[in-house]
Amino acid sequence: MPAGALAVPVLSVYDGDTMRVRVKGTSERVRIIGLDAPELNPKECFGQESASKMQSLAQSRTVWIAADSTQGDRDRYGRLLRHAYDSSGTSLAETMIRGGFATEYTYARAYAGQAAHRRAEATAKSNGRGIWSSRCAQPEPVQAAPAPKPSSAAPSPKPSPAAPQPKPSSAAPTPAAPSPTQQQSCTIKGNIASDGEKIYHLPGQRYYGVTKISPSKGERMFCSEQEALNAGWRRAKV
Repeated sequence: MPAGALAVPVLSVYDGDTMRVRVKGTSERVRIIGLDAPELNPKECFGQESASKMQSLAQSRTVWIAADSTQGDRDRYGRLLRHAYDSSGTSLAETMIRGGFATEYTYARAYAGQAAHRRAEATAKSNGRGIWSSRCAQPEPVQAAPAPKPSSAAPSPKPSPAAPQPKPSSAAPTPAAPSPTQQQSCTIKGNIASDGEKIYHLPGQRYYGVTKISPSKGERMFCSEQEALNAGWRRAKV
């Protein structure tokens, strides 16, 4: 157990990396440092199993939380950023990662225990556990077949010299309808997690295929990463 760790009761578990605890009489949300778990809203592959695992480790129990001087005190959603340990001093993050219930996550700077987390992830990945199993494998995106090139065998028909040429119209031209390619270009999925965090998923990322967008909840599609970032979303880690 690191020096300065504080024992706190766990009031609830949101998912595999976020919980609510009571700190000195105040209810606080805690985002555990060094791991990222699949979301529950929409349901990502192994999201429910990840949340259930964290519940088995921490729900209605006492855990020990500790700040990390290499990280901020809170994230932009107001959650405390802390390491979390069980009564034996075992890191909850390392347990989750080793079992394939979450992935290692470094935000900006290395944190205490980063090397152990990465070793745990390598073990989970090599053994195909949880989110590294074939069940959660993301299929490769299908590439559209290239359009056929125009044939040069047949010459283009020439207009008949006797045919009258149409006069230019003075009316405003009618805008062309967007092509299917233009209509389908906004493929970035902007999802809102159960704790309110806005996350966007790119085609080919691990959870892109299972992410569903509900406009009624404020979720939306984006045409570019910059558009998503400007709107306040962050990129999914995997």
